[in-house]
Amino acid sequence: MIKGTAKTEAQYRAVEMDSSSSLKDFSQDRKKYYKKYILGEKVEDKDSSAANMGRIVETLLMEPHLFDDKFYMSSCTSAPTGLMLDFVEALYKHTRDATDENGIVTTPMNELLEAAYKDSGFKIKYEAVISKFIGSDAEIYYNEIRTVRSKNLTVVNTTEISIAEKIVEQLRINSTTAPIVNLTNSSRYEIIDQMQVEGYTIDGHKFKSMLDKVVIDHDKKTIQPYDLKCTWSVENFYEEYYLYRRAYIQAYLYYHAMAHLVNNTESPYHGYHVEYLQFIVCDSTNYYQPLIYTLDMNDMLAAYNGFIHKGRTYPGVGDIIAALSWCVTTGTWTISHKNYLSNGIVNIKG
Repeated sequence: MIKGTAKTEAQYRAVEMDSSSSLKDFSQDRKKYYKKYILGEKVEDKDSSAANMGRIVETLLMEPHLFDDKFYMSSCTSAPTGLMLDFVEALYKHTRDATDENGIVTTPMNELLEAAYKDSGFKIKYEAVISKFIGSDAEIYYNEIRTVRSKNLTVVNTTEISIAEKIVEQLRINSTTAPIVNLTNSSRYEIIDQMQVEGYTIDGHKFKSMLDKVVIDHDKKTIQPYDLKCTWSVENFYEEYYLYRRAYIQAYLYYHAMAHLVNNTESPYHGYHVEYLQFIVCDSTNYYQPLIYTLDMNDMLAAYNGFIHKGRTYPGVGDIIAALSWCVTTGTWTISHKNYLSNGIVNIKG
């Protein structure tokens, strides 16, 4: 049954069904998809500072009561950066992989440190890196993420929270975004944050979606979905995010999640008109003003059929779903359907 729900994020994540995120993962890295969604292995993404800021802003803006369920306040003023951050993340990874089911680290610490040093990319001597690490905020941060990541919490610091609070304030007072983010429930409007829709299909493949904000206008009988993005390049969002992170997949799926909902005779929104997704884009450093990016029918057609931009081909949702369905049906993950059909003989230009 297709329905809009208000379950927790953890409950939503537990539903074994594809989403725009998993479809994007498949389109960019079939191996990653197989390990993460088929084998159920823990695959941790290296999130950018902008992505982390986006999660903080989203929570403070829409679900402030859930902050402690998602984040852990670090005792460090700021997290390590640059190569030291790479070193800490590598050390965490090696420590995690060397930890048995009883929580015992089975590899000596000096070996873990040496492995992290090799992975980090530092050019200075190993001893110099270790002297900078031991007793520093970087070591505190390492111990914190070891403790909290197993609980699915993200470590944040006071500097990040301060910036996030300013971004939220900007969204609330900016003339472009204020009418949306400040809108509250009334006899006319119904506002649903983190709206979850499960079990809708596209080309016979089942999906789930969790939309940041949905504004339902009962007078006009329209549904307007929004997605909040926090990025370092607000005014170049199209190329730096929409294309680079393939957010067009998300835009297409979110629209159809709502479309399936209004076509469901059991839905209270049956017969309503669904508007195309709009992206609310804010600056992760709170310098540039937020902007709202809109889409139209041509964007939806391009998202489904695929398109070329500046000589680069972006696969459409239709082809991605077909390729994924073939992999799932045949159990073949080590070669694409296209290359399988060509018996592994591929023209050098594709």
